[in-house]
Amino acid sequence: MFGDESGESRLAIWFRSLTMGVRIQIILFSVLGIFLAIGVTIALIKEPAILLPTEAPDSKRVAGEPDRPKIQDEAKAWRKAEGIMVQATEGTLSVESQGEIQAMRKLVKMSPQDPEAWDKLGKSLYVAGLYDEAVSAFRESLKIKPNEVDVLTNLGVTLKTCGREAEYKKLLEEVVQINPKTAKDLEGFAPKNQSSLRSPAADRRSAASSGAVGKKGAIANNQGEIDALRKLVAMDDRDPDSWDKLGKALYLAKEYAEAVDCFRKSLGMKPDVVGVLANLGVTLKTKGDQALYEEVVQKLSALDPKTAEDLKKFEPPTGSKP
Repeated sequence: MFGDESGESRLAIWFRSLTMGVRIQIILFSVLGIFLAIGVTIALIKEPAILLPTEAPDSKRVAGEPDRPKIQDEAKAWRKAEGIMVQATEGTLSVESQGEIQAMRKLVKMSPQDPEAWDKLGKSLYVAGLYDEAVSAFRESLKIKPNEVDVLTNLGVTLKTCGREAEYKKLLEEVVQINPKTAKDLEGFAPKNQSSLRSPAADRRSAASSGAVGKKGAIANNQGEIDALRKLVAMDDRDPDSWDKLGKALYLAKEYAEAVDCFRKSLGMKPDVVGVLANLGVTLKTKGDQALYEEVVQKLSALDPKTAEDLKKFEPPTGSKP
């Protein structure tokens, strides 16, 4: 009837068309599900949810197999590089110079508005050959107290020593307006190379004559450290570490009696510190106070026998006794 297939009712035709649509949807959802499953699998492969160990349990080296390259420890490599950089920076400085600079840095940190502290830090850095840092320190001093002739001169000497000619000439013009005589002395200053700064005092006096490193000539590293540490303990006399550092600086300067007092003050605030007790024992033995030295050895033996044995073996350097 009207072109319909013979033997097939309208109900059958309608049902067939309905099931065809459902079958098509099922196929489409199945294909979509397959693609989603593939995508999730790839994502899990690229970024696993569980971090597996770098060496699988069954990946041990078998006999005859060549050595496998070890996985690089990035953190260890960075730490090693940082250590090398620190050694490169500090390795060329003397122990006294490092101690002085450390004391001066602490001084300006405690009193950042003290222009004299910044000037002293700049001079210590200059003597150590750290010219760029010295320039920054002198500039900080001048920010707090502008037009200070001595600091301007120190800055000019440092700029000329490290070859910053443009900044040096500009500074020279400023100094001329403030003190023409100082400007003339500064203009005639001839810098020495970095090694001469740490060698004979005669080589460094040429810089000092222009006001470069201090009123009495080149700064003695140990004396500069002592001055800085005296100021530190004056500002904060409850810091045992500062008293210990001052005691060590005084010991190096052969001021044994005062060094003993510093170590005792440190121990009075923080008793039974092995390092400070050892320093006190060394100083007492060098000073010749045998009875007090024996007391320290006895106390140290109870705290750290190995350090006590080292202290017993210590012999003061020739010529160090008063």
